[in-house]
Amino acid sequence: MGTGRVDPADKSARILKAALDLFVRYGIKRTSIDDIAREAGIAKGTLYLYYQSKDALFAAVAERICAERLAMAREASAIGGPLVDKLVAILDCQIGVMCRVIAESPHIAELEESRAFAAATYDKFDRDIEVLIKEVLSLDGVSGRNVPEMLTACAIGMVEICGTNEKLFRERLTALVDTLIQGLRSRVEMTRETELPRQSRKTRQKPGATDLR
Repeated sequence: MGTGRVDPADKSARILKAALDLFVRYGIKRTSIDDIAREAGIAKGTLYLYYQSKDALFAAVAERICAERLAMAREASAIGGPLVDKLVAILDCQIGVMCRVIAESPHIAELEESRAFAAATYDKFDRDIEVLIKEVLSLDGVSGRNVPEMLTACAIGMVEICGTNEKLFRERLTALVDTLIQGLRSRVEMTRETELPRQSRKTRQKPGATDLR
């Protein structure tokens, strides 16, 4: 027999979803705590039990968004398939998804500026994505300086070009990432080819020959 009580986690999720929907629809400045409580279907006093201010609520929304996108990125990295497909999926979780959400709002500038209220959260998210990309590259034997940063820059550039067209974004980003990965692999192969003759010369060299002075 049910008690009629609402799971606190569920109530918190309702508040955060309501807040995000209203922030996107009306902007942060125009959205009040009363609006969010009404949208979530709870009393204003109950909302304050979870979040003491609109700034705290915005920070919590940012944390939830980043946690969900990171989970999506990790899931994408664990699925079998070509390296390029995994990287594009991770980059879409990092850049594409949120850009498409924000682009639906007439308050894009305000939402972008508000990232400063949750700068630490977004910075940590970017670091986590960077670590994930490095892990995925390493498992495929690909390495290079600043590769995660270059891939992120590619994704940002594709958003500016493709806008909210997810299909076009993924297609063009796939082509760009594929070119970058091929270049990195070619460099690895060239390095190996250069190292092999050196190692061969060392094995043929007589013991003590390099000790002569």
